[in-house]
Order: sequence, then structure tokens, then C-alpha cells
Amino acid sequence: MRTHSGSILRKLQGGFSLGAMALVGLMAVFMDGALHRSLEAEDAQVMEGQARSLLRQLAAGQPLHDPDGAPRPEKASWRVLDRTGKILSQSRDIEGIPALPLTDPAGRAQEVETAVGGVYSVLVRPWTRGTEEGLVQLVMDRTHEEALVHGFRRTLALSVLVAMIAAALLARGIARWGLAPLGAIIREAGAISEQNLDHRLASENFPLELQELVATLNATLSRLQEAFERLGNLGAELAHELRTPLQNLRSTLENRVLQAGAAPVEPAELGALIEDCDRMAALIEQILFLARSEHPPVELAQTRISAGGLLEEVRGFFEAVAEEGGVELRIEAEAGVEVRGDRLLLTRALHNLTANALRHTPPGGRVLLGAQVGTGCVELSVEDNGSGIPEAWVPRLGTPFVRPPEARPSEGHGLGLAIVKRIATMLGGEMIIESQSGQGTRVRIHLPKI
Repeated sequence: MRTHSGSILRKLQGGFSLGAMALVGLMAVFMDGALHRSLEAEDAQVMEGQARSLLRQLAAGQPLHDPDGAPRPEKASWRVLDRTGKILSQSRDIEGIPALPLTDPAGRAQEVETAVGGVYSVLVRPWTRGTEEGLVQLVMDRTHEEALVHGFRRTLALSVLVAMIAAALLARGIARWGLAPLGAIIREAGAISEQNLDHRLASENFPLELQELVATLNATLSRLQEAFERLGNLGAELAHELRTPLQNLRSTLENRVLQAGAAPVEPAELGALIEDCDRMAALIEQILFLARSEHPPVELAQTRISAGGLLEEVRGFFEAVAEEGGVELRIEAEAGVEVRGDRLLLTRALHNLTANALRHTPPGGRVLLGAQVGTGCVELSVEDNGSGIPEAWVPRLGTPFVRPPEARPSEGHGLGLAIVKRIATMLGGEMIIESQSGQGTRVRIHLPKI
């Protein structure tokens, strides 16, 4: 079942909105608590001051009411009780306040909620005068403050809701702005086709965080362009190489069809046709190998192989051809040398190199098959003292369909060394060609040391 990871825009919008909501919510809780604590602290401070004033008056025997009976501008209502709990004196406005429990005389002001819904702060302090003693109870009505706090909370909740909506809208705008460069990359990459594969995205036009993505896209485009060019060149060369044998085959067959009462087909004529078919089949097989080895479907099963035994197999295969051409074919290998690789691929590479060497070595010459341990590698080599290759052409060898200008059509299609180079790369090594015109050629395959 196909799944997807969702929209980046929605994730950014949701993350930004949730973050803003959490921040605003924490601020709202902090402000609500700060307001509540501030009101409580202010009331407690006022009540403590009023309590000290009452205690001084009690200690000095001063009246707690004005002589004319006028109400004092007092913040808190109060009552004075003796040790038995009897009320000795109280403020006039406390009569409308329900009886509230006494709190700890040494404690801070405490909040008390009545059954009818009123909220009061209660503070109790002890008093003494001579042999008399008792308690002073101060009561402050905080119902209006609670109403203020509740109103503030409603306003705060509405503000948080508005802030959430604004944060969501702002988050979407910021996310769209932040993702705009991705849209530019999509448009630019979408405009690239097989006609303009050489176009590259300018990384300096994009934010720093996306420059690595742009560099990866450019590298992918470069590989794609290289593959297209290689495919185009391969197709052109294939068409060129197949044209001549197909024309020869068609011409011969047409002549045989058009000649009335023609003589039976001569063996030499049939042999030429078969040779052309073999050349085309070999060419197609080599091209298929190069195409399949470009991206091997599975990892190669590499094993330890005796280099001497491998070279002996190659010498045995070409021994008759070498004798027929008057070429000495011998092995010069260090004892006990082993390589790690795929036996079939290494055999194919050595066959290609040996066939090339025998083809370009005149009678009386020699071809050496070698194996030795080098610096950090194991080296397999094929060396001849034949015609050699012009120095200017050596760096180009190993490219499909590249042959020196003096090469004859019967000497192949320029795919042998390309196959050897590909096999060396597949096995984690490399191919090195050394040649001088008129003196011979040496091709080395360097493989990782076991």
C-alpha cells in the first residue's frame, strides 16, 4: 500500500501554530496567576497595616471608633474578641458579613469562600492589654476582585483564541514564503528536457539550506546528460558498424536471387556471409555486455583465484592460435599470487587482451601473460612486442568504438578494451595501458590486494 508523509506546508503551519498557541497559553496562565497573586499580596499588606494600627490602639486603650460615630475609611472590616470568643467591639460594616472561621493567629491572610458565593480574606492577630487578651479578626470582601479576575480571564481567553487564529494565518504565510525556493527548483527542473540537458540550476540563487539539494540535482543532470550522450554515440557507432556487413549480406543475397539459373553457392561465398553474421553477433553481444555491466543487477560473487592457474587456462585456450601465427605465448608470474574476483569476468578480460596482443604481434614475436603483487594491489598483465599504438591515442583507448586510425575493420570494433576497462572497474580495480608505436603494448589490470 502506497503511503506519503503529508504536506510540508501543513506540517510547518501546524508546528508554528502549536508553538505559538503553547507560548500564548503559557503567557496567559502566567498573567492570570500574577494578577491573582498581586491582588492577594496587596490585600494582605493592607490588612497587616490595619491590624498593627488596631493593636496599637488596643494596647494604648484608645477608642477604636471616632467619637462622633462617623465611619472610618477602613479597608477591612474587623472585630475584637476576648479569650472566650466574645465580641468586645467591631466595625459597623462587618454586620453584613457572615460569620467566618478564625484562622491561625500567627499565619498569613487566608482566602475563605462562603456558602452564598462571597469570597473574603481573613487575618487573625492576638492582642493583650494588662491581664486582658484576645484576638483581632480582620475581614476583607474580595468578591469584586474575583469578579475582576474572572473578567480578565474571559478577556484573556478571547485574546488567546484570536492569537491562535492569527498565528495559524501567519504560519501559513511564513511557510509559503519559506517553501517558495522549492517551487522555483521544481519549475526550473521541470523545464529541463532532452533538448537542454546541459542546463544547470544556479545554487547561489537559492537559500543555503537548499544548495546541497541543488548540487545533487545538478550532479544527477550531469550523469543523465552523460548517459544520453553515451547512448547517442553508441547508437551512431552501432549503426555505422552494422551498416557494412548488412549491405554486404543484402547485396550477395540480391545477386543470387536476381541471377536466373545461377550456379550453386560457393563455399567461400557462404563463408564470407557467415563471417559477416558472426561479426554482427559478436558486436551485439559486446554491446549488450557493456549495457548490462553499467548497472549490475546483483553484487558480484567474488572468490579467491590462483593467478597462475587462470593464466594457464588462457594460454591453453590461445596456444594453437599463437603457434599458427608463429608467436611465442608464455607466462611470467610470481608463484602463489592470488586475486579476488569473478572468474568468468577475469577470464573474459584476459581473453580480450590476449586476442588483441596476438592480432598485433607479427610472426617471431612474443606475448607475455604476467601476474605479480604490486603496491597495495595485485597486477595481471598482457604484454606484446608488436606494432604498438601511437602515443596520442593511448588515453582514448577503453572508450567504446574508439580505434587507432590504422586499425582494419576485421580487427574488431573498439569494444574489447572498453569491456576490459568495465570489468576492472566492476571488480574495484583499474586498467592501465602503456604503449609505444613500433615497440609493443602492455595492458595491466590492477585489482585490490586480498
